[in-house]
Amino acid sequence: MMTIIKKLLIPLTDYPHMPYWATLEEAIVLLNFAHESGYHTVLVFDEFYKLLGMLDGREILRVINPKFKKLSPDKVSSKWNDIINSANDNQFKKPIKDFISPFNMMVESTDHILKVAYLLLQHNLDIIPVKEAGKVLGVVRMHDIFHKITGSILQSEK
Repeated sequence: MMTIIKKLLIPLTDYPHMPYWATLEEAIVLLNFAHESGYHTVLVFDEFYKLLGMLDGREILRVINPKFKKLSPDKVSSKWNDIINSANDNQFKKPIKDFISPFNMMVESTDHILKVAYLLLQHNLDIIPVKEAGKVLGVVRMHDIFHKITGSILQSEK
């Protein structure tokens, strides 16, 4: 049975998202709230609701990390209070457009799940936009693809 990726699609409107002019602090709040529902990425749009990219916890931690790059891994943990008190840092007031990762590829809604899994693995991605007739419909996550593939494998063993 062929499984097309559209069956695993999360519509854009159902996924945590915000405009590119939102602040990094607002994105952190949304990511913390979205984490409760299993979402670990915020999609970022322009004023015309065009998908520009994404922002995840990894990118936010990279914003925090430069302060500690000169330290050895053993010394970083002693700077916990500096990290916690960095909420007043100007970085957190900047728009998220300065920190987003653009989507460099998309897949078609009719692409096979294994093709999409292959692309995600080859490009070390956790999420990828899905388009149909040139329009982005939503995204699929590696997490969901993993469960679909491994669930099918386990089911076939019965």
